[in-house]
Amino acid sequence: MHSPRILIISSVDPTTGGGTVAMNFYNALKREGIETDFLTKYPVKGHPEFLHVFPEKKKMSLLQRWADHRSRQVGRNVPQQGDHFFDNGPETESPVSPERILKQIKKPYDVVFIVFWHQMLTYYTIFRIWEKLRCQIHLRCPDNQATGGGCHFNGTCPRLSEGCGFCPGLKNGGPDDFTAANIRFRKEIILKMHPIIYGNTHMQNINRRSFLLRDYDRLETVYPMVDNDFFRPMDIGLARKEASVPEGKDFVLFFGSSVLDEERKGMRYLMEALRIFAEKLSIPERKRVYLLVAGTNASAIMSGSPFEYRDLGYIPFAQLPTIYNAADAFLCPSIDDAGPSMVNQSLSCGTPVVSFESGTALDMVKGHHTGYCAKLRDADDFAAGIMKIYSEGKTAFTEECRGIAIERTTGEAFVKRLLEIINKYA
Repeated sequence: MHSPRILIISSVDPTTGGGTVAMNFYNALKREGIETDFLTKYPVKGHPEFLHVFPEKKKMSLLQRWADHRSRQVGRNVPQQGDHFFDNGPETESPVSPERILKQIKKPYDVVFIVFWHQMLTYYTIFRIWEKLRCQIHLRCPDNQATGGGCHFNGTCPRLSEGCGFCPGLKNGGPDDFTAANIRFRKEIILKMHPIIYGNTHMQNINRRSFLLRDYDRLETVYPMVDNDFFRPMDIGLARKEASVPEGKDFVLFFGSSVLDEERKGMRYLMEALRIFAEKLSIPERKRVYLLVAGTNASAIMSGSPFEYRDLGYIPFAQLPTIYNAADAFLCPSIDDAGPSMVNQSLSCGTPVVSFESGTALDMVKGHHTGYCAKLRDADDFAAGIMKIYSEGKTAFTEECRGIAIERTTGEAFVKRLLEIINKYA
């Protein structure tokens, strides 16, 4: 194939939080001289070249405001219960009118790369895009939302492998509830447009067990991308000073999540692991340990902490590298997570990771001298991982942490892998 013409679509603001993933992809492709356009929901400050569905909110007409409001209500109208979370409703509908999106696509492309799609796209919308362009569709799937009946994370639910229906996340879910209908519709669309579905090892293992994708042959392992110039090693003393780590605290552990008490983030296993780790230390040693905790509802999980800690609350994105560098290890106790991206960011900063055998750690930590992968939900084994870092010291891990980050998560590595996949299916 000639140098491909690529359209990136992302429903999330690409300048903040997790949305920056899409911006990183865009910048990497542009640096390599690949013709790339970007389509998102609203205008992006500083990027007048980006395509967008709606104008700035203050300039929206009444009809546009109604359409935007509807796009944010679709998943909320699903009668939910338990820990499941549905952001979209039936796949045959669309949060945003497909015509609004198609109107912005005014030239041909060889590849449409969809990074985030909640509150903007469904399989129906994507199919309409494919009908117009007849090009390769690449779906980045960092959770189950794109490959199951509609929930973002299925946990231990067996319905993913059985075609959904009787969904435990729905009130009055039956054999033909909207999750089962979604599976049937998605299967039909997949057979027509043959999308290439991206995921790390963790997600592709789930996909291969799913009813929808277990016999599908276009599943490709793609590593996440990290800005390794932004997330980089720095002087630990300076980092600890900026992070206000008290003097005498010479073993610092960092962990966090946007919602700390969310079950799938595994914080109850972490707190048990910290208690087990504390029991292995003398009283003077315990006093030298310090915890940095980021996210909301820290008080809900930190009661009875065996170590002194600081509640960082919400950390501005620009401050994250400093916190990673201030820590001897990043602790990731997630039990049902495709990522999180914090694992990759920590490694890029040269800080080892202790995690369960889940998510991106299967690619970036397990089998490497970049930290420790504990058996899933095994607090004793997680504590052993913390002790490993404590015993060997952070510097024993830093070189390989940074090395695997550079090898797998740079923009150059992403573009090389993307072009390999594009040519494979050309």
